[in-house]
Amino acid sequence: MLKYIIIIPSLLIGQIEKQIRNDDPSLYKNQRVYHAPPKPLYKARTHDLDFLTDIPTDSVKSAILFFKTDSMKYYQEFSLEGNHGLYRFRYDPKLYPGTRLKYYFVIQTEMDIHATPVDQDGSLSPMDKLLIDPVQYFKQQARLNK
Repeated sequence: MLKYIIIIPSLLIGQIEKQIRNDDPSLYKNQRVYHAPPKPLYKARTHDLDFLTDIPTDSVKSAILFFKTDSMKYYQEFSLEGNHGLYRFRYDPKLYPGTRLKYYFVIQTEMDIHATPVDQDGSLSPMDKLLIDPVQYFKQQARLNK
């Protein structure tokens, strides 16, 4: 009985530690800008690309999204206005056609420049997302769930 009292708390602590651990490098690099890409990104549908920060709005000199599709040669620059730390860009496939999206977000303050997404070394690494056909996606999901 005493064995179980010792083993069960050890297992619970190990399980909690495993759930808390996260390999996201932005959590360890003094990251001030956060982004979770929408999943999945469908072809022919608008999507919001949201970026969050804890930097006060009055400290932000500029907030810029650099964005391109596979049909564009160069990144385009979009200045964004924040609302309580939320910066949002609405991707419209009618305005920016393509099958892939590449983008990154940069905030400049008086003292620093912050960006997302970053790789495991803390270097800027643009997000690269494939736009998928929703019909094919749901057919595949139905096959996987059988």
